[in-house]
Amino acid sequence: MNSNKKFTIMIAGVITVVIFWIGWVSSNPKDEKAMASFISVEKLLNDKMKKRTKLGGLVKDGSIIISETNYLDCSFVLKEGAAELKVKYDRSRPDLFKDGAEVIITGQYLDGTFYADELQTKCASRYEGDLRDESSYKLTEIET
Repeated sequence: MNSNKKFTIMIAGVITVVIFWIGWVSSNPKDEKAMASFISVEKLLNDKMKKRTKLGGLVKDGSIIISETNYLDCSFVLKEGAAELKVKYDRSRPDLFKDGAEVIITGQYLDGTFYADELQTKCASRYEGDLRDESSYKLTEIET
């Protein structure tokens, strides 16, 4: 067998193994918590889905309630359009979590309440805009 044929067979074997591995890992994840589908609040409420899901929306103004006995326990209402959903969360909250904040939560819907185990806030646009425009850096104001 010449070296070109051996090389071609070797590359084909590596590609086959990689494709098989990607398929296996995708269909058999080690961590089931990683498998959450992103859906709308309205779809969750209509379908009463009980599997792990990811939702996005705004924190309803005045809805944040923090437990007096455990400051990690918190509940709030997530709004997405006209749909509203009661959310319970019992872990540390991001600094930007407040009324009107845009959030993404991951967890499970049970008995009319969404129990979130992940909470992310979207960064305020004031932080994003300045970094994209080099003319706003104001490097001359930096003292040396």
